[in-house]
Amino acid sequence: MRFTGPLRTRGFRLLVAGSTVSLVGDGIYSVAMAVAALHTDHPASTLAMVAVAGLVPRIVFGLLGGVLADRVSRRVILLVADLVRLAVVATLGAALLDGHASPLLLVACVVPLGAASGAAAPAFSAIVPDIVEAPDLVRANSVMGGVTPFAQMMIGPVLGGVLASVDVGLAMFVDAATFAVSAGCVLLLRPNRDHDAQRTQRPPPWADFREGLAYVRRTPWLLVNLLSGVAISLAVSGSFTMLPLLVTRGYGAPSESFGYLLAVGGAVATVTAVVVGMLRPRRRPLASSYVMYVVGLGAVVGLGLAPDVWVAALFIALMFMGTTVGNIWQDIILGFRIPRHLRGRVSSLDWVAATVSAPLSVTISAALVGQVGIRETFVVAGSVAALGSLVGLLLLLRSGEPQPAIAPDDVTLAA
Repeated sequence: MRFTGPLRTRGFRLLVAGSTVSLVGDGIYSVAMAVAALHTDHPASTLAMVAVAGLVPRIVFGLLGGVLADRVSRRVILLVADLVRLAVVATLGAALLDGHASPLLLVACVVPLGAASGAAAPAFSAIVPDIVEAPDLVRANSVMGGVTPFAQMMIGPVLGGVLASVDVGLAMFVDAATFAVSAGCVLLLRPNRDHDAQRTQRPPPWADFREGLAYVRRTPWLLVNLLSGVAISLAVSGSFTMLPLLVTRGYGAPSESFGYLLAVGGAVATVTAVVVGMLRPRRRPLASSYVMYVVGLGAVVGLGLAPDVWVAALFIALMFMGTTVGNIWQDIILGFRIPRHLRGRVSSLDWVAATVSAPLSVTISAALVGQVGIRETFVVAGSVAALGSLVGLLLLLRSGEPQPAIAPDDVTLAA
């Protein structure tokens, strides 16, 4: 079968189409919001406040969304999240058309956006196995791994840079329109399996959450994965929020160059995902993912040392290549080894583990920028993140890696 095999399924085509358009909007939004923050009186603190205000509700509603994704229709969760984000981004666009927005307004808008994104993330991860068959899951993850950077980090930021140079409010309106398209695709979506039918009587939501947490605690490789995610996020997520400042202050480039830099990473990540999807799965995908994280996150050090935006583009490319390969290989294991009725909760715990320390990381990074400088902040963050990935690899080798439910030799990814 070919790399695009899962696209023969109507439900997966709809999911990919809606997700692609929405991710383009996310890329537009990331640049537009950065430009809006950079135009305030205190850009570093505004970037930090906006990041934290969006991350906290993402974490809270990510946990809640994991429970909901195993109790109610995942399709309904995705639809409601799209409609909420459409309304909020359109409101923000209208405010930015009148001139520069205050930091308070930016913060007030990102809170519901973070909540909606957090609730949708577990439902999206859990609905993919409801749409495609198990032998196609590796290819489906590779398709999504290629679509995400192509749309969110390549096409979206370029459009965001162009639109924001005309008017930031216009960029936000275009982002809002992408959520309308995504909602339409979700309305037409009909999963092949109804996960709600597996249980006629459900325990209380808290009991559902504890069941998912207990599964993680008694699964050593999964526990290592989650704890490593917390450590890596604490090290590097905050510094990446400061990338617009590194572009303007460190490299002396225009603020719109931030979007073009992301586009380079998105292009590399897209090609990387396609190549990975055409290869046979690794026999030890989880251990291999940590090796690639060491390479990719170590490239963050290079961002701090790069003399200009052109050299920084090379390190961005290396970073996205390593993290994309690592993410795809991790998704393979999570898709194969997690029981269907637990996928929503485990996906939310995995996602929250990679996000929960981000608010603290943003705060630390903002403080480091003020104390030691923007370049030094990236050098420290990249060094600690690469070391955290190496420690995660060693712990995984000690606890043991799970074997895929489908042996690599039984899955052919290329024609």
